[in-house]
Amino acid sequence: MAAIKSLYNYLCEQTEDIHGNTYMTRNVSRLIHIRKKSETLHYRAAQLEGKLFLGDETKAFLEFVQHDYEKSVSNRAKTSFKKNKKRDLAILSLFLSSGLRCAELVGINLNDLNLETGKVSVMRKEGKKDVVPIAHFSHKYITDYFEARSSITTEIQALFITDYNQKIRKISNASINKLVAKYSEAYKVRVTPHTLRHTFATRLYNVSHSQVLVSNQLGHSSTKPTELYTHIVSAEAKDALRKL
Repeated sequence: MAAIKSLYNYLCEQTEDIHGNTYMTRNVSRLIHIRKKSETLHYRAAQLEGKLFLGDETKAFLEFVQHDYEKSVSNRAKTSFKKNKKRDLAILSLFLSSGLRCAELVGINLNDLNLETGKVSVMRKEGKKDVVPIAHFSHKYITDYFEARSSITTEIQALFITDYNQKIRKISNASINKLVAKYSEAYKVRVTPHTLRHTFATRLYNVSHSQVLVSNQLGHSSTKPTELYTHIVSAEAKDALRKL
């Protein structure tokens, strides 16, 4: 609905020619009223908390994918898993160590990521370039994938690629959503890349208690979106409540 409203706004107001005429004269989208959900941040946090891999679960999730996932799948699925194992672990660990959006991760090229500095260059929303620090725990997974990626002969510069019908191409958003859903459902609960972003942001806030730091890391223009993470009850807070 927001996209339709933006389209009509453009057609009715921003397409004016030298005679003052626009493509359309009546903005019928103004008759459409969007009812926003009425819920508190605390309610949203409570709904989200069970889907996050907080504390040691981040490490446990990655280790599950590395060592245990293949034990529960068919031989056919196991062959595909082993082929993409290093790539998939690098993708999962990068989400969990940086808080990147799916589109930002897909857009990373080989020369954008530097593990010596521990940073990756990304294209944020609205075409804004940014440099994002990466937590150290993901470096081993990314290094393993770099080594595997270097043995593939292709002119494609994208960091994360896929081999479909013997044709190398940049991995798609849809493919990443599917692999995140597949591994997370096998481990605990089916989630999206954006949920992994929430996991990272919550963990970072629990350590830093700084909305500004979390906001900058996620590429937000203000601290308003990060208020959600202050309402997700951390393990430390739960311990404190038990002692009351």
